[in-house]
Amino acid sequence: MAIYHLSTKPVSRSSGRTATASIAYRAGIAIKDERTGKEHDYTKRSGVIETTLHTPNNLKIDRAELWNLAETTETRKNSRTAREIVVNLPYELDESCRSDLVNDFAKDLANKYGVAVDVAVHLPDAEGDNRNHHAHIMLTTRKLERLESGRIALTSKSQLEMSNTQLKERDLPTARDELKLIRKQWADLTNDYMKERNIPVTIDHRSHAERGLDQLPTQKLGWEASAMERKGIATNKGDYNRMVKEYNHTLNQVAVLDKSIQDLKEQREQSNDRARDRIERTIKLTESAAYNTAWAAKRAGQVNERVNDSQQGIEGAERAIDASAGAIDQANRRIAEHQRQLKAKQGIKDLYAQAVKGEQAINTYDKRLADIQRQFENVNLKPLRTELSQRQKAYDDAKKPMMTSQSKWEKQKLEQRTVLRNLERQISVREFQDKSKHEQQAKDWIAKNEPQIVQEAKQGQQAIQEYRKQTEPQKTPQQQQVRIVRDNDKGMER
Repeated sequence: MAIYHLSTKPVSRSSGRTATASIAYRAGIAIKDERTGKEHDYTKRSGVIETTLHTPNNLKIDRAELWNLAETTETRKNSRTAREIVVNLPYELDESCRSDLVNDFAKDLANKYGVAVDVAVHLPDAEGDNRNHHAHIMLTTRKLERLESGRIALTSKSQLEMSNTQLKERDLPTARDELKLIRKQWADLTNDYMKERNIPVTIDHRSHAERGLDQLPTQKLGWEASAMERKGIATNKGDYNRMVKEYNHTLNQVAVLDKSIQDLKEQREQSNDRARDRIERTIKLTESAAYNTAWAAKRAGQVNERVNDSQQGIEGAERAIDASAGAIDQANRRIAEHQRQLKAKQGIKDLYAQAVKGEQAINTYDKRLADIQRQFENVNLKPLRTELSQRQKAYDDAKKPMMTSQSKWEKQKLEQRTVLRNLERQISVREFQDKSKHEQQAKDWIAKNEPQIVQEAKQGQQAIQEYRKQTEPQKTPQQQQVRIVRDNDKGMER
């Protein structure tokens, strides 16, 4: 059935991204960034089946001009130049309906916030889920308007990019509440399309907790984790999703058992009711025979037969009740076993959380070790590097004296280059020879000055080993080998 997905993230220079490169990749086109001079060419990319640019009041502007304008309008080095929204398109709809759906949504965004909205519809990945039709929607961070001079420009920040303080001053919803409204708008529009086409499927933008569901939600893998999982390499998100699916499956089994128990109880009550009815009829027949002596002899045989039939019915009902009680006992044992398994899974979930925290501590130690190692290396090689820098500058700035012949000058330059190359080789050799020494110096320094980092890393090791001890027997030999190789690649000895 259709799956709800809507995520949003900014395109920011602080993360090394640009609006021109982002739209070129998503739309499968070539754009030259006028601010940096870089050419972004993705015309050979496959999977892009449609691109459409929507502007407020249908302002006419070229796609390349728009996103270059978005880049040049922002002057700060950490500016946000665009915002991206990714939505999942229901595979139950045909290609034309999916296109109409996402473009109607984009038009609403453009008109509501006064921004330009660029839509790129993508096919599912060849190696992934063939139902994963999706669209990338790029929004400008500023309003697109026509000035009095007639020129089209990006002016003030849109509502989606304002701080909560600015939103409160304008009596507008917070950024979080506005995003919830956008998520609900996408769900409502999608459900309207489904209903109009008589497709009995709906999507819900709310979380499992908001909907009152006991089931746990899975996490989105992302393209990197998805690629690793397809190759048989386990990932943290993949392990978590598998654990969630198993937990939800257990909940469903418990629900089925509860229904079976309820059915057995109803059957037992029905058997008891039938038995009571037979007994009451027998009593009435007996009382009638007692009061009607004229018919007593004639009806005695019939009454006795009915009494026997009732007795047999009662015995059958008792056997059915005994069988029901046995089934209920068996169901109770299965429920107890499921509860024990759920407790065990909760323990594994806690171990997993500790292992994740331990991995973070180890990464912190590795990063700190690399930083200290570079500092020791810089201190030991500083004289040689300073000498190399000074000689290189002298070489670059040197000019041929007027009284020196060209051949002699070339010879002098060659000698100077030889000295530079020798210094470079000497630095490279020292770097290689002293690498293990610098690494040991860094370890000793951290152990002496920052023992807390070392202690946390060791505790993290123990948490990871305990988690793997509980889960490794369920892994295939290939996955265990991959994990061993991945551990050996870590910088810390453990």
